[in-house]
Amino acid sequence: PLLNRNQVSTSFNGALPLSYDLYTSGVRPATIRAAEKQVRFQALEVERLSEATRLSVTRAYYNLQEADAQTRISEAAVANAAQILRDTQLQEQAGLGTRFDVLQTQVSLANASQDLTRARSQQRISRRQIVQLLSLAQDVDVSAVPTIVEAGTWELSLEQTIVLAFKNRAELEQPLLQRDISEQRRTIALGAVRPKASLTATYNVLGILDDGAGPSQGLALGARLQWNFFDGGAARARARQETTNIAIAENTFATQRDQVRFDVEQAFFNLNANRENIQTASFALQAAQESLRLARLRFGAGVGTNT
Repeated sequence: PLLNRNQVSTSFNGALPLSYDLYTSGVRPATIRAAEKQVRFQALEVERLSEATRLSVTRAYYNLQEADAQTRISEAAVANAAQILRDTQLQEQAGLGTRFDVLQTQVSLANASQDLTRARSQQRISRRQIVQLLSLAQDVDVSAVPTIVEAGTWELSLEQTIVLAFKNRAELEQPLLQRDISEQRRTIALGAVRPKASLTATYNVLGILDDGAGPSQGLALGARLQWNFFDGGAARARARQETTNIAIAENTFATQRDQVRFDVEQAFFNLNANRENIQTASFALQAAQESLRLARLRFGAGVGTNT
């Protein structure tokens, strides 16, 4: 009911308008496609961030393993230098060595102690990096598996590896999606100065409650054509901006593709080099251990130097 200052009206009037855009110059389908592409783009961003986090944690773990191993190496070097110093001092006391040999050994022990200090510092830093990446409590102390083993072998060729990277890297698909989104937005921008047609329907109900008659009803149907002929060039300016964005996305794709290829080639060559270095280092380790054994025998017999 409607109220005024003098009387109460018992009349009512209701209307139900309906409108359907029959033709939008491509704005409606472009909006839908742009939204779908945007959802896919965000999903790829989540995937990219997940893989980046995985890579960061993996590298931090291997860095911790390396820091632990370097600490053990430095500790062994300090213990070895201390043992040589004791032997050199005993030889000096027995008249088989010189003060110069003792001083040289003391310098070697000091240098090894400095290396150990740096190795332990890097070990603590590596542990804190793991804690930070995993968002652990500050008082948590982490450690890596002490035994370092080869993770495995990569059986694919370089070209097969590059093709696999092109298929799986999310940052390669993102510029293509951004290009498609800009194309749809260009259509939306130009739709502001293109014709639009719509159908309308309005259902009306009018009645007075105390007149003893039923309410009156009516239905009005219509069509509307809208065409904005001039907007000061704003729509075309937005369209040109989206055209520029398309070119930027295509250039970004080319740059990302080249970067992915370079990353794969670099990792592939480093992997092969490291595999060969493992074999070479294993042989060199055996030779060094035998050389050390013989040097200790010569030193103990008094026919070798502390070096």
